[in-house]
Parts: sequence; C-alpha cells; structure tokens
Amino acid sequence: MAQSSTNAALPPWDVVALDDFQTPERTQASQWRRSWRAATTWMTGKEASERQAKQESELRALPEIKLAHLAPSIDWRPAAACLEQALKSYDDAPLVLFISPPHGGHSAVVSHWAAQQDIHCLTAPTLKELVEGSLAWVDSATQTKRWAIPALERHFLRHTQGLQGIRHLIERALSGRLGQSVVGCDSWTYAYLQHAVGLEGVPVFTLQGVEGEQLAHYFSQSAGECPTVYSTRTGKSILTSGSDQKAAYKELQRLAAHCRGHLGIAWHYWRERLREPAEDTASSDNHGHKPSDKRSDKEQSDTSQELWLLDALAEAELPTDTGDLATLLLHTLLIHGGLEDHALKHVLPFSDHEALNARFALARRGILSSQQGRWQVSPLSYASVRQLLESRNYLVDPL
Repeated sequence: MAQSSTNAALPPWDVVALDDFQTPERTQASQWRRSWRAATTWMTGKEASERQAKQESELRALPEIKLAHLAPSIDWRPAAACLEQALKSYDDAPLVLFISPPHGGHSAVVSHWAAQQDIHCLTAPTLKELVEGSLAWVDSATQTKRWAIPALERHFLRHTQGLQGIRHLIERALSGRLGQSVVGCDSWTYAYLQHAVGLEGVPVFTLQGVEGEQLAHYFSQSAGECPTVYSTRTGKSILTSGSDQKAAYKELQRLAAHCRGHLGIAWHYWRERLREPAEDTASSDNHGHKPSDKRSDKEQSDTSQELWLLDALAEAELPTDTGDLATLLLHTLLIHGGLEDHALKHVLPFSDHEALNARFALARRGILSSQQGRWQVSPLSYASVRQLLESRNYLVDPL
C-alpha cells in the first residue's frame, strides 16, 4: 500500500476499508534497517552493532502495578463504535469482515460491537469437531437473523475436513440464507481463506495504520499524566509533555513504521520495553556515591518518573538460515491465529516429534509465546517473522 502521513492528526480508531489501509511513513526503511542490523549482528556481534546511550544493566523492569498504570490494556470499545459507523453503509451486506494482524484486537473489537448491538456470537467448534468436519456450529447460525464471530481463525483447520465448516458457512452467508453477520478475522487467516475458499465481494474493514504522533498521544493519554520517557538507543526523550514534542515523535515514528502502524503490536513493544533506573543507579551520583536523603519530595518524585524505553527494534530476530520446518511451522501458526500442540499433527506434513522439537526451539528463543494454551508468534518477533516469510515467497497478510 502507499505510505502517507495524513493520518497523524486522527485518533487511532479510524476504521477503513482494506483497500484504504496505509502503512506509516518509512516502513520500508524500517525493514531495511532490521535486515542490516541482523546482518551486522551476525558479522560483528551484538555489542559492536548496537551502541546504546543507556545500558540495560542500569535499568530494571517496572513493577506490575506501575506498568498497569503507565501502559494499561487497550480499550477497544472506541474502535467498536467506529466499526458500527462504518457498517451503516453496508446494511444490505450479508457478510462483513473486520480484520487485524496478530495481537491487533479484531476479536475484542467485534465482541464489543456485538455486545453493544445485543447480537449473538457463535461458539467456536472444538478441535475434534473441526477434524471430523462437523457442521453443527454452522447450523447454529441459522437460528438468528444477525450474528457475529469474533475470531474466524478459531473456526477452521488447514485440513480437508477442517475446511468443511467454513466453506459451508461462507457459502450460506453469501447466498443470504444466514441473515446478516459481522466476522472478526486474523489478517493471515483472511489471506489464506481468500486463496483457499474465496471471499470475493465481501466488504473488509480494518483499523487505519497509526503514525508516531498518534502513538505519542495514545501512550501519554492512556498513562493519565504524561511521563517523560527516554530512548536507550539515543538518550533523547521520546515521550514528553514539554515543548519539543515533534522531535520526540521521530523515535515513535520509527516504532510505528516497524509495527506497520498496528496499535496492538506497538502497545506490546511499549509495555514490554519500558524500564526505570535500577535502585543503585537512581540513588547514586555519577561517581557511585549515594546522595543525601535531604533531597526534596519534588526531586525524588522527578527521579521516580524517569523512564526509559529499551531499543524497541531489538527483538528476538530470526536467523537467515532458519530451516524449512521452522519456517512452515511459523506460517502455519500465523494463518491459524495460533494452535495447541496437539493440533499441529493435523496441519503439518511432519511427525509429532519433528513439529514439537521445532516448536520448543522457537519458544526457547522467544519467537513463540503461549496464550491460553495456543502457541503464537510473539509480538516482538512478529515483524522479523513476517519479513522472513515474505522474503521466501510465502503467502503473507495484506496488512
């Protein structure tokens, strides 16, 4: 998609048609820097490739109670209200999709929308029902005129029987025999189903990509009182209530480009990389001497508010020699929105032993993380995994 900075003045809840989605400025430059960083790390070692203004050893993770205040969970209800506005022009459409990338909030948005409209959400079939090709969950959609599915990726397997239910659902929905529906869907699942089943003519919406200025406003407002946050990479402020905000936006623009404008992924970076000075550095001067306790309450408060963001792009990187088995496993997990271990044998052309070994190895390196028993590509590894798959000509999502 074409890149643009025209979104900068908008809130991060702009629901647009898929064709109108735009990645932030400098997205391609961010991908190039990621590739160059990975290459220099391999050639010269991480220490030589990353010159930090602030060392991670001088910092510590924030206590959970403080982190919950500074970076609370995203409230997707405003996006649900914007989705309702967008749907008003599609009153006659039997099926409408709302998509987002992994960790992008489509399930929460559609769930909130359904609750606001008092619309029934279909229950996802069990793994056993998917493997057997059961259509019972599809039949439940015929009992109401309007219905919703928060996460379509939970309703299929890349498996002969596992696609039966979703084929019948889409065929019946598009024929108008199932009333009207709004379906949340992972962007990778959408790309796969469009290829395997066909979704021509279905209206598709998504959240518009956010720019660095939007991230700055969102992070500062969600924290209540805007904290001052510095970059460990440059030593400069990247979030501040001061007058030099435009300079601060540059670092968050870098993050926005790296995340391809997806608020959900950027939020994970922000939350997982925020740090505060360790006790020994916060309570010592440059010579290692502890200052007097006669500091004013204001001075102590100012010190406690000093926050740092670890280099946002120094996530778990995939090596260029990642094998075919691991690559196919990553792609399979993405198009299913995550899978349990015991589901892998149904969708991979490898033995259980091989698949689990690959999954263990990726999890140990932080490439995968578990959510409610399902293994997914972790938020901080998503950008490098997507780039790897695209470079190897795998089917990738449109976002």
